[in-house]
Amino acid sequence: MLYDFGGSLENAEPNGPLLFGPSGKLYTTTQGSGIGTGEVIALLPPAAAGDPWTESVLYTFGGSLGGGLPFSGVALEGGSLFGTTLFGGDDDCFSPSGCGVVYELRPTTASGGAWTETPIHTFGETSGDGIEPQAALAIGPGGVLYGTTYYGGTGVCYTSGGLTSGCGTVFQLTPPSTPSGAWAYSVIHNFTGADGDGAAPLAGVVVGSNGSIYGTTASAGSTASDSACPASYGIIAGCGIVFELTPPSTPGGAWTEMVLHAFSGQDGDGAIPFAGLVLSSSGILYGTTSAGGTAGRGTVFALEP
Repeated sequence: MLYDFGGSLENAEPNGPLLFGPSGKLYTTTQGSGIGTGEVIALLPPAAAGDPWTESVLYTFGGSLGGGLPFSGVALEGGSLFGTTLFGGDDDCFSPSGCGVVYELRPTTASGGAWTETPIHTFGETSGDGIEPQAALAIGPGGVLYGTTYYGGTGVCYTSGGLTSGCGTVFQLTPPSTPSGAWAYSVIHNFTGADGDGAAPLAGVVVGSNGSIYGTTASAGSTASDSACPASYGIIAGCGIVFELTPPSTPGGAWTEMVLHAFSGQDGDGAIPFAGLVLSSSGILYGTTSAGGTAGRGTVFALEP
């Protein structure tokens, strides 16, 4: 065991993946005790083998405009850490707890210590925006950030207490041309849950060498899978898909979606992928499903181009 979490309610429940940083550091996020809490932390390796690792709290979330409940770990680019929060941001959006933010953390000194947070996008402030991101960000060429939101967008997939929300989105954030400029945000795909499209992407995306983006959705897809994966928790039926988004041929154009596989949950096929994909150097996609398979307990799959 390298480190045992405890000691405070914020420094608990690390749900995000680990990120390997310079000098062997490990970065991740802790969920904390409520919707306005959580931390971004670093674990520093010991100077001598067998000694304990040392935790450094880089930032503690306080909810409100800065976000809260960092569920998904961080990405490292240009010396900054980038991540998402599930809640916080604009309290007037779909969720009274806020619909989440994308944030950047910068070190305040070269030698370490506390980091400074800057929200670079607040979800749910415009019509059709995604809300409540639950996955880590991916970094593409030029430092462009790509991510997903579980809800939001222009479709209608989620109903609860008389409220409706979209089927989720894939978004991109392009870095500013000047250090003090604003990031350029755009939704590059709105999931519809109709005509074979997926819905509710719980996982993030991976970026291919050709600029295409690959990911999964946890719901919708083929209507033939509705019986194996019925609607639950307000989300529409269907066992999910693996998708590819191809970038536009001209800047500012529309991205093109292709469904690479629609899970059926039948005859040994998987169902309801919660996790993201791994892309090999030869272009093969590997992933997991949380259900389906011959025993009904999930699968590991490969998709070859």
